[in-house]
Amino acid sequence: MADPAPAVKPPLSPNALGAVWMLGSALGFVVMAVLAKGLGATTSVAMLIFWRSLAGVIAVLPFAVMAGPSVWKTTRPGKLLLRSSYGTIGFFAGFYALVHLPLAQSQALSFSRTLFMTILAVIVLREKVAWRRWTAVGIGFAGILLMTRPDFSAHVTAFDPATLAALISALAFAFALVTVKDLTRDHSPLTLVVYGNIATTLAGLPFLFMDPVLPDLKTMGLLIAMGFAGVVAQSCYVRALSTGEASLMGLIDYIRLPLVAVAGLIFFHEVPDTLAMVGAAIVIISTIYITLRDAKTQSVKPPGPPPA
Repeated sequence: MADPAPAVKPPLSPNALGAVWMLGSALGFVVMAVLAKGLGATTSVAMLIFWRSLAGVIAVLPFAVMAGPSVWKTTRPGKLLLRSSYGTIGFFAGFYALVHLPLAQSQALSFSRTLFMTILAVIVLREKVAWRRWTAVGIGFAGILLMTRPDFSAHVTAFDPATLAALISALAFAFALVTVKDLTRDHSPLTLVVYGNIATTLAGLPFLFMDPVLPDLKTMGLLIAMGFAGVVAQSCYVRALSTGEASLMGLIDYIRLPLVAVAGLIFFHEVPDTLAMVGAAIVIISTIYITLRDAKTQSVKPPGPPPA
């Protein structure tokens, strides 16, 4: 009797393969960001969001059909609607910031969702947070102040609208991710993705009716490419988290920041502001520390998919 064939060792370890998926996610996001910012000069933000969300619906619909009727069932429709609403607000505000801020700055501000998640985990999920993580959160928000430089001389603290939109997007996605942590107890990830994309697409429809401009064929092609680049980014992110260690994948995800900074310089001649980049570095270092602490204590998951 012949000896059984030896097991074939995979060419890459799970973490290495996950890193490849995460790099694919970062590249997909950069393509989406460049197309969105370029199209934003002539196309409304609502149209950008609509086509990105529609691409998401088209991409996940075949999987929803294969999964059967169970994917549409929910035991907590109110909570699911709340999560979808948070995601929709995050999408709208994030795309507005993406179009109107330098790419590197909008992306750096988006990572502040980890800081907001720490606070929400205490308030919403009743999790305990040690003083070291609270210190990291405080330092991270100091970095945000360096990036945003709000005007404290006015009676009401003033932020640039696009900067405020970036912070609202980060906060909304933090709410969405904390809500997802609760919903995944009795809902599949596919159910959450399907309802989230449908909600954002429907929310964009009224804005399209208010500004019914039919894009030409070239713009339509770029909108479709932008939408599917976002879907690729999100899909690769999910594959990365399911393949490698979630905490490590969360750290690798920060590669998006230098990539979008280079893309902003090449395509839009955006030279990063020194003080803003110092603030960005502070935010990134503090969120990396929080991610490492979370991995050690296993109390909070790393940040979820980007607003792709």
